[in-house]
Amino acid sequence: MAGATLLSALACFAALAAQPLPSSHTPLRPQPEGYRGRPVQLILFDGPGATQTYPTSINNNGTVTGFYADENGGHGFLRGMDGSFVTFDAPGSQNIYPSSINSAGAVAGNYSDTSQHGFLRNPDGSWITFDVPGTLPSSSGNPIGINDSGTIAGPYLNGSEMHGFLRTADGSLSTIDAPASTYTYATGINKGGMVTGIYDDVNYNAHGFVRGIGGEWRDFDVPGNNFGFFPPTLSINDSGVVVGSYFQESTQGFLWRLGNSPVTFEVAGAAGTQPSGINSNGAVVGSYQDSSSTYHGFVRTPSGVVQTFSVPGAIGTFAVGINDSGAIAGSYQDASYESHGFLLIQ
Repeated sequence: MAGATLLSALACFAALAAQPLPSSHTPLRPQPEGYRGRPVQLILFDGPGATQTYPTSINNNGTVTGFYADENGGHGFLRGMDGSFVTFDAPGSQNIYPSSINSAGAVAGNYSDTSQHGFLRNPDGSWITFDVPGTLPSSSGNPIGINDSGTIAGPYLNGSEMHGFLRTADGSLSTIDAPASTYTYATGINKGGMVTGIYDDVNYNAHGFVRGIGGEWRDFDVPGNNFGFFPPTLSINDSGVVVGSYFQESTQGFLWRLGNSPVTFEVAGAAGTQPSGINSNGAVVGSYQDSSSTYHGFVRTPSGVVQTFSVPGAIGTFAVGINDSGAIAGSYQDASYESHGFLLIQ
């Protein structure tokens, strides 16, 4: 694919990058144009007293969730489009990993105390803890997603067997396993309740899947049947389009829609391309590694044009999500290897 770049568009921020980094919620200006033909605004932020800040998800209202660390441990956060910042903690725990936020502002994730638990933080701040028959993932690298109906999906381990789970808004919990599967790993859920992920068949070959709202299963394969990074990063938008990565000489991205073969893509010249999310319009966001092993962000537009960007002065830029308005959330590392949050509005 022919590529365009936001790196040059953001180059006018470079002089600012040489100065001390802006304080929380400070917008950078002037504003170049992004792929939607609108001015770009880059906002850098941190949790209060944070030594590390990691956004994980953004909703259609522009609210970002994630976690940050300070001298007292880890905390969850919500950052609103108006710059408001709300922190929250899991009961009895110093480790919390919010991983998804829906349009209403409900957050799902996991935390650990003496064992591991799933959680739902409602928009009013009330808290629900839930458990699965086995063990939930214990870090932010393992996705637990929530859709606008309040249904939560994710993976869990029961003994040596990996399964997917669904928790509906009424609290009902069910296991989901691909037919004839020895391993089912659910990674994403869309507004209609379609779930995506990967599974292994009896011969330990990996396949992608989409589980429909009626429980029907559809699978697909990527070149080489190798989904690369673990945990896998498959996401599904409200139109049922799946985005993820696979490995064939290098990590590359793919898009899959029911009835079609996967469409593969990569950032030109990249040593690896790692998509992390897709919005309802079909815009894909993620990160890529250049030839010097430095990470940058990218956007693949609905028409297939790939644009790249970096936070000025950062030694690594990692995009994690994009909403339907094109706002992108992620983290970046400064020269001291400290992580901070960013919001790119375009």
